[in-house]
Amino acid sequence: MKLFEDIEIHETLNPKIWNVTTKKLLPEVRNKIIEIVNHFEDYIQVPIEVADVQIVGSNASYNYTDKSDIDVHIIANYEVINKETELLQQLYDAKKTNFNRKFDINIRGLQVEMYVQDIKTTVVSNGIYSVCDNDWVKEPKPIKNFKQHDNSKEISKWTSHINNVLRKDDEEAVINAIDTLYLIRHNSIACDGEYGAGNQLFKEIRNLGLLDMLKNKLDELTSKQLSLESMSRGQIVNRLR
Repeated sequence: MKLFEDIEIHETLNPKIWNVTTKKLLPEVRNKIIEIVNHFEDYIQVPIEVADVQIVGSNASYNYTDKSDIDVHIIANYEVINKETELLQQLYDAKKTNFNRKFDINIRGLQVEMYVQDIKTTVVSNGIYSVCDNDWVKEPKPIKNFKQHDNSKEISKWTSHINNVLRKDDEEAVINAIDTLYLIRHNSIACDGEYGAGNQLFKEIRNLGLLDMLKNKLDELTSKQLSLESMSRGQIVNRLR
């Protein structure tokens, strides 16, 4: 195993979830993912036409760490449900965000992150595994070389920015910080693949615990906003008018 700060390159798939000899999902892991997906479908209470369930990202490749999520993508046919696919994506995104925040789901210590993806879109990943077919859509290739970006200056800037955001009770600033980080990751993967500078930056910030701190702050502010004690009598009267 070669170690480059928070990026690890392994010779085998993650043995916590894979049979490293056959390169198949461990049966108990596959069954648990199917159970989670079924629960997700019940939870969102929105029609969804599932074409496949896929695992992508680091845990479908050789560059996982002990902090890597299991990225579970529900591949859905949006047009069967609604021609307004953009609005449907926004609805699915909101539902999966609420689901991921509400349920702290782990498989053998690995966080499970749910996504809903239109069947017409593609995702950049070294490996893509179909949970439904129990086989690879795209078998990952061993990773020989990659560029390690020096994100130390950006990490310092983001650490300072996030700490400033956390000191204030500004819900919009917290949401903007979270959204910006995910957008950096999305654009980096789309343009440069999994080893793009932006994706490496996102992972470093996540591994420092800063992303979780932002999410916890958002939950705290939302709880405050919804609590009766947080509203003055005047505010309550104005809301009722």
